Amino acid sequence: MENLHIDFKKSLGQNFIFDINLLNAIANDGEVEKTDTVLEIGAGAGTLTNVLCKKAKCVYSFEIDNSLSTYLNKLEKENNNLKIFYQDFLETDISKLNLKDVRVVANIPYYITTPIIFKLAEFKNNFKSILVLIQKEVALRFVAKPKTKDYGITSVCLQSIFDVSITRIVKKENFTPQPKIDSALCKLVPHNKFNLDSFKFFSKFVSACFSMRRKTLINNLKLDYDKQKLILALKKIGFNETVRPEEIDVESFVKLYNFLKN
Repeated sequence: MENLHIDFKKSLGQNFIFDINLLNAIANDGEVEKTDTVLEIGAGAGTLTNVLCKKAKCVYSFEIDNSLSTYLNKLEKENNNLKIFYQDFLETDISKLNLKDVRVVANIPYYITTPIIFKLAEFKNNFKSILVLIQKEVALRFVAKPKTKDYGITSVCLQSIFDVSITRIVKKENFTPQPKIDSALCKLVPHNKFNLDSFKFFSKFVSACFSMRRKTLINNLKLDYDKQKLILALKKIGFNETVRPEEIDVESFVKLYNFLKN
């Protein structure tokens, strides 16, 4: 793409990538193929968008910053498989897009990472995969295992419906303007390993379980459930009443949720 002169907006957490080799690597990590429809969140200056258009059947791209239309409108004219939406993805009704078997590719700022991921999670059956470029420390929480410092609400919720992995670390020097810390590409592939009826309600339950991390799970849930029922439920999934939430694996959280729900 031509030289770009962009007024980067710190308020929107804008950090763009211009290295074509890295952009191609991101698209490859997303497994984007000629038969794929791609939903891109955060088009930015269109550098990744341009690469996705060359690899995919069609690209639906969201960008909240209208001032970038100078570059994106030109890109849309050059690619008949591209449609740009100048709107906040968090305010978008995904169901009205009528997308199926879509690959999501997103470069999103820290302050809206979790809301966007959780919004996508509620429509996980619409997606083949979700590839997000996020802060490294956030990605480590996504993939964290029990009994580690990073394991928590996000780890349990996402791993309950996705196979989650980090495909590569992206050094801060690759971004313009350069952020303070490194980022990571995190890949989420939907699965149906567990008997989970509602991601939304399960997420609320997990949040309550971790409400006070240093306390036992029973202490965190005692206002919502009878203590004896909690003890019985924990015994059924193989834990005693002194267990803390960070010691419980994802599958056991789903079993506990289902037991208490019934």
